[in-house]
Amino acid sequence: MVVFVTACRAFVSLQGLFGGNHRGTSELGDSSPARFAWLAILYGIGLVLLVAHHHREILKLVSQNKLLVLVIAYILLSTTWAFDPNASLRRAAAFGLTAAFCAYLALRYSPLDILKLAGWSLLVVAVLSLVSAVLFPEFGLELYGRKMGWWKGICGINTAFGRFMALGILVIWCLRRADWRLQRFDVLVFGLFLLCTYHAHAASSLAAVFGAFCSILAIWSRSVFNIELAPKVLIGTLVGLVLLATVPFYFGDVLLLLGRDETLTNRVFIWRAAFEQGWHNPIFGVGYSSFWIEGNAASAFHNMFGSANTEVGNGHNGYLDVWLELGFVGLGLLLLLMVQALTRVIRYLAVSGEPFAEFYGGLLVFIVIYSIAEKVIFVHSEFTWMMFMTGLMVLRWRHGMATHKENVRPEWDGALPNISRRVP
Repeated sequence: MVVFVTACRAFVSLQGLFGGNHRGTSELGDSSPARFAWLAILYGIGLVLLVAHHHREILKLVSQNKLLVLVIAYILLSTTWAFDPNASLRRAAAFGLTAAFCAYLALRYSPLDILKLAGWSLLVVAVLSLVSAVLFPEFGLELYGRKMGWWKGICGINTAFGRFMALGILVIWCLRRADWRLQRFDVLVFGLFLLCTYHAHAASSLAAVFGAFCSILAIWSRSVFNIELAPKVLIGTLVGLVLLATVPFYFGDVLLLLGRDETLTNRVFIWRAAFEQGWHNPIFGVGYSSFWIEGNAASAFHNMFGSANTEVGNGHNGYLDVWLELGFVGLGLLLLLMVQALTRVIRYLAVSGEPFAEFYGGLLVFIVIYSIAEKVIFVHSEFTWMMFMTGLMVLRWRHGMATHKENVRPEWDGALPNISRRVP
């Protein structure tokens, strides 16, 4: 829970509470040494526990997740051509340690236990954020500009706070039927997460959680439509493609509903400028977490809005940032990773109705939508991507254990296309 709360950016606000820089260092500059030291302690403990208690299972887990290992290896390799190799390597190492901690979670806990830990952690963040917004507004509220009065809680920024609270809605919804003791408080907790998401004014989070929630109801939950899983996924994909193709006809109305203008709060200008720079290194990118670093050519855009205090620390588009940092190679690896995750959740749901699998299906939809306007993909020590990597490993690990013990042919073999069975 300490790691999960830290992954919700709580460390930044805690620094401010104890006299540090609660706004953190510049997003364009190097990351906080204190934060890296704290993460090193947490991940060090997790690594020791992983080796001490699960050393026999590590190689098998690695063999089940070769693609994720390849992604980590490529991220580490990309630091060799980064603008600032030292800073890039430090962040890439943190990404690898994050994956190692996710491996520990996958081996140590059941999927339901992981979901409960996530729920408790997000509840802690919500309660502390509510307290900070009411009693310590200098830490819990945005105090300047158009965001004045918006909640950022203990997460340091309203968009991150809204993201975690939106994920809390999904967690509680999926947990509510797993434990009758939770059902006595689910309305109260659900309402708290919804209240926090609303006051964060995080439009991207609201849009993403709406899409994820609809996917859980229509696709991932068995209790709504009595249709086989594979056809539901196919129908859901087709509906998604139709909605995507008709975006020009309703895009303006959606933006109006979310309180955004046609520039998506100036994101369009960032995308254009970054896209032009990205074509200087389109195949391999400029190195992990290195494009927006201070001193790189991209830093010329950090004052593009005419304010010395307006810094652009990322492209506000997950796919764009993957391309900028890791090139088309990185985008290809991301696509394969998402296909693998989709395949695993389909296979697991076909043989098990565990709440975590439903949550993971919704999480995939959430990441796909949210990454259009914000960055969570390939981010180290970030709750959303930690849950993605943990779920990717735990669903494969638990499914393998179940089929090995039962020694039966999985029911999903006949339901999935042949090509999906070849995805590792």
